[in-house]
Amino acid sequence: MSDPQKKENGRRVLEFLEKKQTATNTLLAKEFSLEEGEINKLLNELRRDGLVLFQQELHLTRGELIMAKITSRGSAALLLMKSEKPSQGGVYDLDRISRAVSFAARAHKDEFRKGSSVPYIVHPLDVLSVLLKNGASEDLAIAGVLHDVLEDTPVTREDIRKNFGGTVVRLVEAASESEKLTRGIPNDQKKKTWKLRKTERIEKTKNSGRELRLLFCADKLANIRDLICDVREEGDGVWSKFNASREDEEWYYREMASALISGQEKSSIAGTSAYVELVDCIRQVFGSS
Repeated sequence: MSDPQKKENGRRVLEFLEKKQTATNTLLAKEFSLEEGEINKLLNELRRDGLVLFQQELHLTRGELIMAKITSRGSAALLLMKSEKPSQGGVYDLDRISRAVSFAARAHKDEFRKGSSVPYIVHPLDVLSVLLKNGASEDLAIAGVLHDVLEDTPVTREDIRKNFGGTVVRLVEAASESEKLTRGIPNDQKKKTWKLRKTERIEKTKNSGRELRLLFCADKLANIRDLICDVREEGDGVWSKFNASREDEEWYYREMASALISGQEKSSIAGTSAYVELVDCIRQVFGSS
């Protein structure tokens, strides 16, 4: 299992099996947003290496329902994987990340940053930078590069899945606003649903795990960094570019900052440098709350 992505998926499957004891291939495919054939192939390789057992002695093929169970050898291998995994970030497959950057650049090639001639791709690149500096997994970093493609471009879920796998699809989907409110809708129409879309995002953040919260934080941080520069250059005239007033934008940034650290401690990103900087940037733009 030399492919870094396959190895990461294998680790996650073993973690899930260790926690649940047993699981069907169908459940695993759903849990990790992988195609049935992809999870079956992975389970067969884990079985071949002695890391999992099947309920029946057969070679898993498409359409068969099977119960998988982690072995003692699998538990030992998982322990080794965890000990090898760095506490922050990891060894990234830079070729795969570069492919994601090229993919996003093509998807956004005709787009520009709001009210400017700056190519839109600079924003996903800023998000990528924040994520890598804050210890994101490789899949999360790639999802950061692609986080706007479903909302703003003709790219489909299948395009993403085929190129970057099911985990990235799941993260990009979760990071996207409702398609019925965004996809193919002109900017002047989006203004009418701004508050609804942002309220949905705040609620989604409150119910999200740490990975998705870090992606949301990176997105907001990249945006507000640009906003600080624009305010410096244009003053209050900058707000005319947005779909909402200054007051509404302040409400959204402050609510998102609260949502990012709400709920269970394991989901909070309060200690990350990205969150600390986001809070400071909000203070610079809108003052102390």
